Amino acid sequence: MRYELSIKGESGTIRIADNEDALIKRVKFDIYQKDKLANDRSEQLFNSVRIEGLLNEKTADSAKDILEWSKKTEREEIYRTVSIQVKAGGKLIRDYYLKDMFCVSYEEIFDEYQGGKTLDGTFILEMKQRNGSINTIVVE
Repeated sequence: MRYELSIKGESGTIRIADNEDALIKRVKFDIYQKDKLANDRSEQLFNSVRIEGLLNEKTADSAKDILEWSKKTEREEIYRTVSIQVKAGGKLIRDYYLKDMFCVSYEEIFDEYQGGKTLDGTFILEMKQRNGSINTIVVE
């Protein structure tokens, strides 16, 4: 699988695109209702996205930009438009377009040296969509 991530906001766009390297390891897209024990479908639906990727020299700048976004508290900087493309064998499998996403948590994990070689770190970005924006999701 290959992924392309774009996070667009007032201050610019953050991009991570897999070309030959698998820079993004996993994407989890989830639509859910708050009450998981409900016996009926709620009108209150929510969306979350979790992205796990490599933290190395190719993603260091983009990951730092995501880290900076995760610290924002100004309303105009919090909510961003996110685009995620999922490709397999050169074919587009999914193209998610999500408005009003905000960072719930951002994590960086660094691995140790093994055999004199530095291993790549990992970043984990968790986002949710602003309440009431579920109908703006476009999936192709």
